[in-house]
Amino acid sequence: MLSIFSYAFQAIAPILLLILLGYFLRVRGKFPADFFPTVNRFAFHYSFPALMFVNLYSLDSIREIDLQLTAYLLASLVVITVVSILLANLVTDVRNRKGVLIQAGFRSNFAIIGLPLAEGLLGTAGVTVAATLQAPIVIYFNVVSVLALTVYADHAQLQPKKILKSLLQNPLIQGLVAGVAALIIREWIPCRADGTLVFSISGTLPWLYTTLQYLARIATPVCLIMLGGQFRFSAARGIRKELISGVCMRLILAPVLGFGMAFAAAHFGLLDLSPTAIGVMIAAYGSPIAIASSVMASEMHADDVLAGQIVVWTSLLSMITIFLMVILFRSIGML
Repeated sequence: MLSIFSYAFQAIAPILLLILLGYFLRVRGKFPADFFPTVNRFAFHYSFPALMFVNLYSLDSIREIDLQLTAYLLASLVVITVVSILLANLVTDVRNRKGVLIQAGFRSNFAIIGLPLAEGLLGTAGVTVAATLQAPIVIYFNVVSVLALTVYADHAQLQPKKILKSLLQNPLIQGLVAGVAALIIREWIPCRADGTLVFSISGTLPWLYTTLQYLARIATPVCLIMLGGQFRFSAARGIRKELISGVCMRLILAPVLGFGMAFAAAHFGLLDLSPTAIGVMIAAYGSPIAIASSVMASEMHADDVLAGQIVVWTSLLSMITIFLMVILFRSIGML
């Protein structure tokens, strides 16, 4: 049992310590007031697109993508989204809070916390599989978030051109699209006699690829520190019912539904529940809501106060729920 606790702690501890570092640095006044939005914008527009691209480009081939696991995760996210829509309409009558709650149900912080968690649980194999899932999952998160927040805005107006423009201008999606395009193009590039590609970014333009790698490496630690620095434990008067519901939807409902469907799919021979698949699912279902969800809620005239509080509390409490999930699956020999 001690080894199980040690395994879970070693996977969670680096993430938790970076978040705590950010919190205590902010409490001690080490960060100026404009530090957080400035660094967040830098990470969002430069580091994370680089991370999305490098993670995909580092794959040997687009054939490494696990189509079975990808299809299952997307299907399960659709189900979780539908259940979240039903619950959001039951929980609150305030229109601009419904989209925020729907987003809390299906949208995890897979890019920031999910990837290092997969690495902590599974090592290099976890990062490789998680990287192949980034494109479909992050695209799904962004597309459905825009739709949910638009439909339930105070003055709902579905403007397809505006939504499409917003998605195309999203730096994370741009990085993912560039990575997928590079993988596809690589399949058509001829090889030399020794088996190496005639042209590759890493081989032909190493100075550019190294720069992208530097930007990618700082993305996760910087955003975890920023996440801790933005913790505010202020009372959320007037939104407690919605806040509790949103936290429960993200940290309890999503993992229960996701893993419940996974076990059912495995029972019927539709899914292979390998340790790698379990680890990636913990990262996809158990991670807190994405930090970008609060920014998106504010820009789309949803309840950004509620969205911000859900980010804070799911980020804090997920350290407990993820720890418990790791212990559970480790103890029954599935991880």
